[in-house]
Amino acid sequence: MKSKTLKPNGFTLIELMVSVFMFSILMIVVESAFVSSLDMQRRAFSIQQSEENANFMLESMAKEIRVSKVSGPDSDCQISPAATLNIVHPVNGNVTYSLSGTAIHRTVNGQDTIISSNTIQFTRLRFCVSGSALKDNKQPRVTILASVRSASLLQQVSIDIQTTLSQRPLSP
Repeated sequence: MKSKTLKPNGFTLIELMVSVFMFSILMIVVESAFVSSLDMQRRAFSIQQSEENANFMLESMAKEIRVSKVSGPDSDCQISPAATLNIVHPVNGNVTYSLSGTAIHRTVNGQDTIISSNTIQFTRLRFCVSGSALKDNKQPRVTILASVRSASLLQQVSIDIQTTLSQRPLSP
């Protein structure tokens, strides 16, 4: 008489549990990598948006400052940069830039307007002025120092920006 050996037609319970466990571990690793890359992409977008908005604000200020005359004394950038910038624009008249709360204010002849975007918050805005004194034989320059953070609570980023520009008066 021949002995009958049973051929396994399926998986044992232990094999099934091991394969489910390994699949679960693999899915957790893949999911965490996906979530991490999605988070990095959102953070990069937030940084890009904050930087673009801040650069737009600084460039709009720079266009007006370049053709204006600074109506205040030089400020020492190392010790105490100025919190406001007063200029005399050839068309707009007296213009003052300042930071109030987290928004940049532009005051033209007493009329105040907020010029910064609501998607970013300015945490610092300072001005360093040099060469504005009469007969000092220096090119008038304004350095703008700013710290910006995104208004989004999910992806909070902070950026420090600095730009220096020379004045180009329209008439001598």
